[in-house]
Amino acid sequence: MDPALREDLKAEVDDVWSETVRHLPLAGGQQDPGRAASEIAAVLRTGDRGAEGMNFGRGVRARAGVTADGGYLRIDRATYPDLVVRKGDKVVALDREAQPVFEVQSVDDRSHLRLICELGDAS
Repeated sequence: MDPALREDLKAEVDDVWSETVRHLPLAGGQQDPGRAASEIAAVLRTGDRGAEGMNFGRGVRARAGVTADGGYLRIDRATYPDLVVRKGDKVVALDREAQPVFEVQSVDDRSHLRLICELGDAS
């Protein structure tokens, strides 16, 4: 893919889907003195949509809402080149009702475009 086109596409996705999150770096369950907390804009997708099968007729269950049961956070590396996210850190979704908190389960840093963090429920 043309690099300029890729950058334009990534910017458009971020304009539509990104939201403000607070990154809380932790080490051993305590604030990490070597990394500062920060507020960033990133794409946060939550809820296990794969587990929702198609179900028609009786027994149809409506999705009541998205809870803090996990998901993925995709961070633009060009915008936040110095951000270090590690397993065990916390992320707060500031734009969402009740500001749910997630724990970073894993970080995939192999992409040169984005850090991809798998999130779990922090409570």
